[in-house]
Order: sequence, then C-alpha cells, then structure tokens
Amino acid sequence: YIDWSSLLSLAKRQTTLLVVQDGLETLIAAQKARGEELVEIPPRALLKVQNLRMQTLQVHNDLNRLIVEADALLRASGIVSVLLKGESMAALYPHPESRNCGDIDLFVFPEDYPRAAALLSARYDTASQTTDKHGSFRSGRYNIELHFHPLILQRPWRRRHFERYTRSSLSRPERTVSLPFADGTVCVPPVTYNAIFLLGHIYHHFIEGGIGLRQLCDWTLFVDRHYREIDPVELADGLRRFGLMSAWQIFACLSVRFLGIAPARMPLYEEGRAQEAERVLSIILVEGNFGRYGRGKWAGRKEDSYSRKKSKSFRLVLARLQSRISLFPLDVSLYLLKWMRESLLRVLKRR
Repeated sequence: YIDWSSLLSLAKRQTTLLVVQDGLETLIAAQKARGEELVEIPPRALLKVQNLRMQTLQVHNDLNRLIVEADALLRASGIVSVLLKGESMAALYPHPESRNCGDIDLFVFPEDYPRAAALLSARYDTASQTTDKHGSFRSGRYNIELHFHPLILQRPWRRRHFERYTRSSLSRPERTVSLPFADGTVCVPPVTYNAIFLLGHIYHHFIEGGIGLRQLCDWTLFVDRHYREIDPVELADGLRRFGLMSAWQIFACLSVRFLGIAPARMPLYEEGRAQEAERVLSIILVEGNFGRYGRGKWAGRKEDSYSRKKSKSFRLVLARLQSRISLFPLDVSLYLLKWMRESLLRVLKRR
C-alpha cells in the first residue's frame, strides 16, 4: 500500500516531485519487464505532476534564455561570468526538466562587480539591496543574483582561505557546459572546486535555514558524474582548509546510504558517519526545502507586538539550532552569535 498523499506531499516539500515521478516510471518499467503487478499512480495525482512538468519546462526555457542574454551582455563589456549551480546542474538528471528551478547565480570578481552590476541594472530591475555576497536583479518573475563572493563561511579565517581558492580557481574559467534548454554555452567552475563549492553551499544553508533533498540530489549527481575528474589531493586539502571535511563526510554518507551513489564513486566516504547522516536526513525531511516547513525563521508569527515577535523568533531559532549544534558545534555557535548581533542591531535601529 502506498500513501500517495503523504508521498507526494513529502516530495513537494523537498522540491523533488518530478524526480519521484521519474523514479516511479522506472519502477513501473521494471515491473513490466518482470511481469509483476504494476504500481498505479492515481490519475488525479498524475495529472497534477504532468502539469507541473510542463510548467517547469517553460521555466527552464526562460531561465536558459536569460542566462545566455545576461552572459552575452557581460561578455560584450569584457566581463567573464561563471554560472554557479542552478541550470548547469539540470543536465546531470536523466530528464533535465525534472530538476526544480531556482534563481540564476552568476559570479564575477569583486573588482568587476560595480561595472557588471551597472550593466545588469540598465537592462533589468534591481530586486533588492546588495548583500554581503551578491546583488539581485529581476527580469519578469526571474531573479539574477550577481555574486562577488560565491560562498560565505561562518569562520572568517576559513572564508579568507576560500576566497583565495576562488581567485586561483576561477581567474581563468576555461570549462564550459552546454545549457540543456538553450542554444548556448556558459562558463562553470572547475570540477574539484565545484564539488567543494556545492557541498559548502548545502552546508551553509543547512546551518542557517535548511535544505531540501533537491540540493543534495544536485551534489550527488555531480560527484557521481565527475568523480574520476575530482583531484583527491586538492579535495582533501581544500576541505580541511575550509573547515568542511566533517560536513563532506556526513553528507557523503547520507548520499551513499539514501540517494544511491556507490561508495567507490564518492570520495572520502566514511561509513562511520552513518548515525550523523541519519540525523541530518531526519532534519531535512521535517523542515523541507530551505527549512520552510519546520520550526525557525520560516514559521508563521501572528503576535501584534514587535517585541513578542522577536522573542518568539529567538526561541524558534534556538530550537532549530539545538538540533544541529551537536553535529557542527563551532559553525552553529558562530551563526547563532551572528544572528543575535544582527537581530539586536535591527531592534536598536527600529528604536
């Protein structure tokens, strides 16, 4: 018996609904080949998923067109941008349109950022204020995030190491990929750098808000496709310098045990991290994509008083971080201190 309502609801929260459909179709094909009784997807649920697939395909087409357009705009002024994650991951999937879409993330070096931002703001709307790592621009309903720092690590000394690594790795972006839904290519990071960056991005969001299984699927598929090209010495050295070794091993164990990558294809796999991997997975399943379904900063707050809102927010954030602090004590503690400082500054500014 399959509880379709629970299954599809879970897949939606993890932004993997179309991936689950692909898996069910693979299962049905195998059942047919063996002459077994077939799993039957309820027609109403199947129709909803098919409609979502058509909508997602249209979004992919729009995003790919926009990437080519923005990249050409920057290149015409001598600025080479590098596409981070996003649409470059779609080609890793058996059906590229099954990957749920997000924003467009382009990286330029800090010295190129003012000119690149001026070019994009002349063509697109400015979506929001510049953060400590990117500016945002909007074309219709789609966001372009122009990064001058690809990844903000919790520990400042680790962050500086990673910025130097970024400088050396992306200064001559010679590796390109073909976009799956557009007639064009775009620069992407070198393989080993990308493997570290994708893991670091997952880890950053897991600490600060939450992730869905889709982000883990991206990283797992990337490593599975490129494991022979990943430099083991550079990988191990980088993970140690950036304070990401423990995170890599825990998420690697999760990918092996629950997402199906073979241990031999996952560098630095440690079977002994299984218990921690299960705890991470349980958090992900409860909280969903970017933590929107769990307790914490995404939880609804209805109190009228501003001080009561902040008090409840503080309690919820503490409860959320409590589930993580035994896994990653230093980074969670540093994030909590940063969050408390920023919250205090917002309260003082309001007064």
